[in-house]
Amino acid sequence: MYDIVFISYDEPSADTNYAALKARFPMAKHVHNVKDIHQAYTKAAKKCFTKMFWVVWSDTLVHDDFDFSYKADDYSLDVVHVFKNDKHFDGICLFPKKIKVHEKELQYRFFQNKKEVDIVASNPVKYDIFTINTYEEFCELRKKASTDFFYVVPNDVDVDWDFNYHIPYYERENIHVFKNSKYHDGVFLIHKDKPLAQREFDYRFFVNKKEIDITVSTPKPFDIVFISYNEPNADENYAALSEKFPRAKRVHGVKGIHQAHIAAAEICDTDMFWIVDGDAQIVDGFNFDFQSPKWQRDNVYVWRSINPINDLVYGYGGIKLFPRNETLIMDTTKPDMTTSISSKFNAVEETANITAFNTDAFSTWRSAFRECAKLSSKTILRQNNEETEDRLMTWCTKGSERRYGSYALDGARAGRQFGISNMADISLINNFEWLQQQFDSK
Repeated sequence: MYDIVFISYDEPSADTNYAALKARFPMAKHVHNVKDIHQAYTKAAKKCFTKMFWVVWSDTLVHDDFDFSYKADDYSLDVVHVFKNDKHFDGICLFPKKIKVHEKELQYRFFQNKKEVDIVASNPVKYDIFTINTYEEFCELRKKASTDFFYVVPNDVDVDWDFNYHIPYYERENIHVFKNSKYHDGVFLIHKDKPLAQREFDYRFFVNKKEIDITVSTPKPFDIVFISYNEPNADENYAALSEKFPRAKRVHGVKGIHQAHIAAAEICDTDMFWIVDGDAQIVDGFNFDFQSPKWQRDNVYVWRSINPINDLVYGYGGIKLFPRNETLIMDTTKPDMTTSISSKFNAVEETANITAFNTDAFSTWRSAFRECAKLSSKTILRQNNEETEDRLMTWCTKGSERRYGSYALDGARAGRQFGISNMADISLINNFEWLQQQFDSK
């Protein structure tokens, strides 16, 4: 039998694994804590006296059926024999003493002159698994890894998987990223010595990566917050929402539209959260299951809503998905909150709700006034002027026969006039007491 050498570094499990090997094969020798792989190999070769010698790496476990009785034939005494490590040829090796092996070959276990022996000689050691929330936690835990590679499980995903993937050793420079439902932004596998920038961690968008098309996780659902003030139908709408989606939370009676949304962000735990207005009635089939990839979670998403008076269908009154951190620090001086939280705005071409604002005369007038003041003043960032004019015309001319339709027309026309006035302080549209005074005066 050829000599056997176990090569390890500072892995906590190394002594246990070597003891298990030596219990089966008492002649096994140990090269330990030589940091340079080439020096470790050279030291191993010097310990051996047979013309070839086995190397058992510390990240492999000898297969129960493998007994090191393999003999190289006369025609292959000058090549490296590489045995199967479960599925890949990157495990136990049989080296000729007389050949030179370069450092890069050892680092990647990819040898220029080799023979792949289709015998499963070992299985990879199971990689460590860490559930991690922050980049700081990642930096701390990587120091404690007992295996060369370790899994990072972000705390915003649900995992249903047995963690049985094995990185081929020649791909050790890549970060292996697994599918998180639709996107590769969930669980990843990384070498403990691999440098990783905070931005890469936060966005899960890595410079050197390999995307593995195995779905191992699903994203945890984003929080839902129902925001109400004094809408007559708010209690009814919230009851219907929470019956279908029990995770829904509520913010009620907070003065100021910006302040209400900041309060909503404060009660959320997820890095994005859904906003449902107090007059919103969710349409059948909408399930709050949209997945934003991790690298786009500083975006604002707005779904389409049906206007019950003039039948317009666009983002007014629609369900929104906001980034939590950006909402907490939003500029409260901007009149249109939705388009000022982030420069990255996405209008989603899906109808999510009916914005049932026509519940009483004042609510109807106020809603129409606010929207048309914004449209006519051109304060909405990145708006399409032609589309804006068409919507403004529809608000001001259609729906008189609908419930409280005349109040909607009056509010729309008054809001349009207010918005185009050079003297107008457009921020007043978020002052509901001032709006009540305007309504009463008319």
